[in-house]
Amino acid sequence: MEAKNLKSEFKSCHQVSPKAMFTWKILQLVFWVIGLTLLMTMILVPALGLTLFWNVLIPIAPALLVIATGVWRNVCPLGTTALLPDKAGYSKKLKLDTSNQSAFNLVGVILLLLIIPLRHVLFDRNGAATAIILIVMAAIALLSGIVYERKSAWCSGLCPVHPVEKLYGSCVAYTLPNTHCNECVKCSVPCPDSTLNVKPFLSRKTNIDRAIEIFMVGGFPGYIWGWFHVPDYKGLEGWQNLHIVYGYPILGAAITISIYILSNQIFDKSKKAMLVSLFASAAVSCYYWFRIPLLLGFGSLQTNGVLLDLSQNLPHWSMYLLNVLTTGFFFWWIVFRNKRKTSWSLRPEYAKQ
Repeated sequence: MEAKNLKSEFKSCHQVSPKAMFTWKILQLVFWVIGLTLLMTMILVPALGLTLFWNVLIPIAPALLVIATGVWRNVCPLGTTALLPDKAGYSKKLKLDTSNQSAFNLVGVILLLLIIPLRHVLFDRNGAATAIILIVMAAIALLSGIVYERKSAWCSGLCPVHPVEKLYGSCVAYTLPNTHCNECVKCSVPCPDSTLNVKPFLSRKTNIDRAIEIFMVGGFPGYIWGWFHVPDYKGLEGWQNLHIVYGYPILGAAITISIYILSNQIFDKSKKAMLVSLFASAAVSCYYWFRIPLLLGFGSLQTNGVLLDLSQNLPHWSMYLLNVLTTGFFFWWIVFRNKRKTSWSLRPEYAKQ
């Protein structure tokens, strides 16, 4: 069995053609420039910048991660920034062992769970604050690339989006070229990008990994539900209501964590992958259940999340129809669709030792 797996892994190694690599490099540059432009827009024209970031880019992201995680992994501006030192030959290329990799993953989860509620307090209405947090993350990404080997520290560890990539990206439609890595140096084992049919929350089992699994798989659906029951506050009002801002998501997470732990006790271990898929489907479905009506002006809370107000043009029942369709799609896609052994990207040839 081990020999068969090694043979399969060897077959997955792939070299990207020069033409394809050039096209992807252009796309990486374009998205990096778009990211920089968006950053400047949030400072100079905050209303426009906030709309483009929070009401256009962010609502698209979960669906993209579900269908083709490799697209974002290839063109993410912060990922490109993190890999600049390696490309320029200035990285110290320090290796992360399993325990440190797990610790970095935990930091990424903590950042995610801290930042999301602060949207209601600060980021949804303050372009400069949103720009600052993105600049700070870019600085961390660059510094991590200077110190550590390639994708190990930021793209597969500290990045607060990476836990969501792992949760949503278990059943992608397309395996793409890995356009950041010319050769595989095993910077992160298992590689989240190139390991066939990887189950990110089932592959390693340190105590930290178990905590991440419980928080992200079990708790994220409830965390999302709670977030959508909090309004956007103005001025100092949000800081005075942090117990509400964090309380609702934490309460929701506690409920779904309890359900997840109980389900693990009831169902056989062979059903663990299915259980993870069900909770991942619940999380992304919950997001769009609330987000799509809010984008179209049907939200009941005062938020800055409206992209196009169609509440006077569409019947209210149309939102229920959209909710049923999106929920049905994500559960079919992640849980019931005929799954192939896919990875986010193709592994390049291993570096010669």
